[in-house]
Amino acid sequence: MYYEVHGRGEPFLWVHGGLGGGEGCKPFSEHHARAFSDGFRLIFFDRRTSGRSESPADGYSMAVFAQDVHALLQRLGVRQAHVLGSSAGGPIALTFALEHPEMVSRLYLVNTMTYASAPEREARQQELSRVLEVERALGREAAAESAVLYRQPDLKTQDPERFQELYRIRLERFEGINRTMEAYLSIGDSLQERLAELKMPVFIAHGDADATIPVSGSLELHQGIPDSELIIIPGASHGLLTTQAEVMQGVIFAYLERVS
Repeated sequence: MYYEVHGRGEPFLWVHGGLGGGEGCKPFSEHHARAFSDGFRLIFFDRRTSGRSESPADGYSMAVFAQDVHALLQRLGVRQAHVLGSSAGGPIALTFALEHPEMVSRLYLVNTMTYASAPEREARQQELSRVLEVERALGREAAAESAVLYRQPDLKTQDPERFQELYRIRLERFEGINRTMEAYLSIGDSLQERLAELKMPVFIAHGDADATIPVSGSLELHQGIPDSELIIIPGASHGLLTTQAEVMQGVIFAYLERVS
């Protein structure tokens, strides 16, 4: 597992999004390491089969993803931390908080959901099914290209260099990414039904122009978690921690100042 630690202070672990592959925690480090490391011991890591971490043959479930978080905190000697989950990192952060509540002082859920929504699960099932169909018909290389273009249709023409990098990653980690997607599809209502068990303070943020995970996902989180606060960023799309990095820094710091 690749990880980075920045600064000193209260431990603050961030779980990045994406359904495997991609850059892992690199955007977090680039956008937020300097801003948060003055007051926190900031912990970033690449989830299994993402970024610079390995892509093992097995271990693809929410339970194991949460165990990865636990193992990292134990390795670093952290008994309790602020924990943030962004996008697909949200269910992992939720699972960890439910299984190890004593280790989470505050939970932050950014543009994410429980994956209980049937339409959202169906959209991701269609994405995975398409990849597997293309592989059967045209081979793995064509399937990897199709997978990248499914999410970013214009990338190959607009940014060929980045397309080649994401295509390489998708091809190299083909099985691990598919199994990661299957892990999210299997969540069902398991997290939604347990939201009321969360007793730590929970901060939730979402953009109202998010076309990837609808803002309704955060509204359901807020309604289900007793001690939660919801912030809606007007006009903001998905990926708040990169597309609205400075805004999110301000929002989180304002929240911390208010509640402390």
